[in-house]
Amino acid sequence: MLYSAISSSSTGIQAASSFLDVTSNNVANSNTPGYKTAQITFQDLLYVGAPAGASTAGITPPGGIQVGNGVVVDSVSGQFTQGGLEQSKGNFDIAINGEGFFSVVLPDGTTGYTRAGDFVVDNTGQLVTPDGFRLAGGILLPAGTDSISVAPNGVVTAVNESGSTQVVGQLTLTRFLNPGGLLRLGDNTFTATPASGTGVTDTPSTNGLGTLTAGSLEQSNVDLTSELVNLVIAQQAFQFNTQSLQVESQVLQTTADLIQ
Repeated sequence: MLYSAISSSSTGIQAASSFLDVTSNNVANSNTPGYKTAQITFQDLLYVGAPAGASTAGITPPGGIQVGNGVVVDSVSGQFTQGGLEQSKGNFDIAINGEGFFSVVLPDGTTGYTRAGDFVVDNTGQLVTPDGFRLAGGILLPAGTDSISVAPNGVVTAVNESGSTQVVGQLTLTRFLNPGGLLRLGDNTFTATPASGTGVTDTPSTNGLGTLTAGSLEQSNVDLTSELVNLVIAQQAFQFNTQSLQVESQVLQTTADLIQ
């Protein structure tokens, strides 16, 4: 039984450490455009002993003996609630209001997905993320473009320094049945997985997709108050499990001394 107690405290320390990691990352990204809060969940481990209702010598007791073996991280998934929209200073910033992701081309040619619309223009005139991931759809801006305007349905218009306009392309959005199943790559980018399902790509404001707003950015959806509370909970869980492990070590040492 003492071994089980030590094992349980050990798993509790690991779980609390993971909780701290996830919460700290959320707090660190509270000002990251388009960041989606990560949520950690736990589950208890296998129980040993006699379950309630187990018959012994013809007698069925109303209770049983079940001793748990600790806790393990069940999942770390994203909360894809809408972040607030704020007017930005970037001439090529675009915000999504509602469901959907921008599609970007990753260095290996595969498709990534992002909610961060802080785009810039590369040396070929294409809209790219700050990391250089090209926005899918091939939005090519003519020389002299000073800014862009984007209709709610994704039509992109280039505006030059003199105020002249030119329609340069159509943006699309992609939505997933289970966005929580997307894989985080960093750089504000996700990729699809079997858990997320296949993405459905269409014109903004259709088929449940959101609309687009130029000159704005979606902010992180991190609730700092909740995350600071989680930090305290994780810290206390780590501390209490550590203290339990110390007590169990002392009991084990006392037992060993008695045996000697």
